Amino acid sequence: MLLQRRLLSTSTQLPKALIPKTGKRVTRLGFGGYRVSNESHANALRTAIQAGVNIIDTAANFENGASETVIGNTLADLDTSDLTVVTKSGYLTQNDIEGANPSDYVQINPKSFHTLAPSFLEKQIETSLQRLKTNKLDIFMINAPERMLMAKNKTYGENHLYKDLAKSFRYLDDQVAQGVIGGYGVCSNTMALPSAQDHVSLPRVLEACENHNNLVAIQVPFNIFEREAIVPNALGLASPEKTVADVAEEHGIYLMANRPLNAIAEGRIRVLVNHVVADNENPNQMMERISQTFQHVAELEQRMMTELPLEEEALTAKFVWGEILSENLNRLSQNHFATRHYLTKAVLPALDRDLGNLRHYAETNAPEKAVAFEDWISHYRKGIHDLADDIVAYAYIDTLRKNGELDRILNAMSPTLGKQHDKAHSPLSVKALRLLLAEPQIGTVFTGMRDIAYVQDALLAARKSIEEPMSDEEVDTIWQSPIF
Repeated sequence: MLLQRRLLSTSTQLPKALIPKTGKRVTRLGFGGYRVSNESHANALRTAIQAGVNIIDTAANFENGASETVIGNTLADLDTSDLTVVTKSGYLTQNDIEGANPSDYVQINPKSFHTLAPSFLEKQIETSLQRLKTNKLDIFMINAPERMLMAKNKTYGENHLYKDLAKSFRYLDDQVAQGVIGGYGVCSNTMALPSAQDHVSLPRVLEACENHNNLVAIQVPFNIFEREAIVPNALGLASPEKTVADVAEEHGIYLMANRPLNAIAEGRIRVLVNHVVADNENPNQMMERISQTFQHVAELEQRMMTELPLEEEALTAKFVWGEILSENLNRLSQNHFATRHYLTKAVLPALDRDLGNLRHYAETNAPEKAVAFEDWISHYRKGIHDLADDIVAYAYIDTLRKNGELDRILNAMSPTLGKQHDKAHSPLSVKALRLLLAEPQIGTVFTGMRDIAYVQDALLAARKSIEEPMSDEEVDTIWQSPIF
């Protein structure tokens, strides 16, 4: 069968699979380029490649292009004859759309735009080639076409999406013919979710493509909690119905998975790590530190009300962040991703804006107290920033605690996974990756390897998947569990 032929063992002790339409054999664990931006990440990439990893995934918008640049600079010093590099395009910034035809893109939020237009793909392919320091992209993917369906500035229907994809594919067919790209594909967060409002249908994608030989791969999320690409029951489907993995296999399309360790569970991002915490990250000690910081901030807020009275009550009312965060601490401590985003993108910018207004008010209306105001502003700003850091850190420790429980559950469900991983930085991460590698319909799993420790965990998972493979019964037990 095709599936059996695709999965190959290798003397390098890393499992490999065959990309049917390109004929290239690639490792089933790949280097994920999301958030790659500096020399430390480059060192991790070198380590992964030298250990045998031979497929890399990035995108034009990752770190505003820095990911492609770091990868290109790193590969320039290495033998790349066996490498497959995947990159993606589709997201645009305000600068990208200057002077462009408004009909060629949609707006998805105030600062972000999206496109399928060949005119933009041409520019982004050219830029990716330059950053990656190559004259050919092995696999080029249209990134998140479902974003077009969520347009804020125009009506953009489902039929419109597939018509635009057809135009994009015709352009990409020409790029394949010219040798600029080796093949193309689609990366979508919703392709495995038929019930999603912004679902991208693989059968309809295939209908929009005139040359199926050039449509070589798709990429979707797949992890312990997001199992829909493979597991029919996760969709509530009767077993005869096809998953996106089934459709891909029927058409010789290579299935790649992303987000193996960054699951969305119950509407929240769940990072699947459980590394050992430092002594100063003890939850009780951290809560004591948070309490002390809250008290300090509360004293500053009381001082504002008594020692530095303001005539404008609307301005005084701005400086009650200690009270607000205290009242919401329980909720904030449950999800460190959402908490960090809320604090860094909403609270701290609002704080700086209000403190700027306060400084202007003091200079204009109370110059005799300007020094006292400036002293208060400095201490209050530091207090809120310290509090934000402590809350995010505590929320992360709470995530590690929950993941410790998840780790123990996996040990109980799978004797194979339950064996000790003494050399692992994060045992849960290793187990999560091994579970995904146990699914033969998955070609390559792209995982973040920005740190040497992450590379070592990924390599350990890859080797263990060959040396001590999970049984079908163990895999099915986990997938059918109502816990996930």
